[in-house]
Amino acid sequence: MSSSKERAFISAISARPDVRLFLVFGQDESAIADIAAQMAAQLGATERIDLDSDRIRNDPALLADEASALSLFGDKRYIRLNFRREEGLAAVENLLEISGDANPVIAIAGNLTKASKLRKLAESHSRAMAHICYMPEEGTAAASVMAYAATLGLKLDRSLGARIARYTGQDRKLAQAELEKLALYYDAAPERPATVEVAAFEALSAETGEENVGGLVNQVMSGELRALGRELASAREMGVDAIRIIRALQRRVALLLSLRAKVDAGSNAGAVVKATRSIFFKEADEFVKQLGRWPSARLAGLNGHLLSVEAKLMSVKDGLGSVILEEELIRIARAAARRS
Repeated sequence: MSSSKERAFISAISARPDVRLFLVFGQDESAIADIAAQMAAQLGATERIDLDSDRIRNDPALLADEASALSLFGDKRYIRLNFRREEGLAAVENLLEISGDANPVIAIAGNLTKASKLRKLAESHSRAMAHICYMPEEGTAAASVMAYAATLGLKLDRSLGARIARYTGQDRKLAQAELEKLALYYDAAPERPATVEVAAFEALSAETGEENVGGLVNQVMSGELRALGRELASAREMGVDAIRIIRALQRRVALLLSLRAKVDAGSNAGAVVKATRSIFFKEADEFVKQLGRWPSARLAGLNGHLLSVEAKLMSVKDGLGSVILEEELIRIARAAARRS
């Protein structure tokens, strides 16, 4: 369920022609992608120009030039800008200096801190807007699943909504895809509502290792090196995407950070885990173990490291990603094992 701030940010792409840069960033990669897609859809039939931070860093005039340029056939256009790292600030400053009409720039980035120069610029400049996507809090992911289901004509109870959120790793786009499969199965629509049965979800979701990387994440964060070898071999055999695995790890670290803060404040780890509805009861022991092996400072460091790993995976040639990923996962698992 999107917030009023999120809805206002999305609608601004049409309502605020004076804004040059729309920056969406944060920990929740699936929400970032979804918001950017919704903004693009609002623009209708427009030409899309793709740029990344590497290019605008090396050519600070490029972004402003593309934003000022007219389409070859006079059609509307917009720029989709991907920040792999915090770079290209000069190019963004040039963009914000453009006067008159300009093509909007929808920019996406990872978890920018409050000290980030890019974030500060986007949040303070009159010709820029920024929106941060936090990882869903307890209960929010299930509510989001249920809200989207209602738009498709599906009725489901909160326990099933929570299960779908867990199954998809609280990934908004994956959850929506699961619900769309169910809507097709039931031939549901707002005017033809249908109640989802658990058996139908289980049959359609087919919770296989290819779709669910939770086991691999648990082996890494718990430091189970022997079991990790089997999980890595299974993931390699089924061709599970390296980016999908690293982002699943990022979501786990973000969740552990929030839980660890409660433990550091004096709460019992077992009680904290038990009270977190987004954690499946069968995984409770693994979460307690991981909280014992990862203090807050080490989790924060790991969070930053995983962002660097993701950037590296996105920049290497096909075939190298899996090698880099396996090396990093083993390295993280060894660090966890040393705390046992």
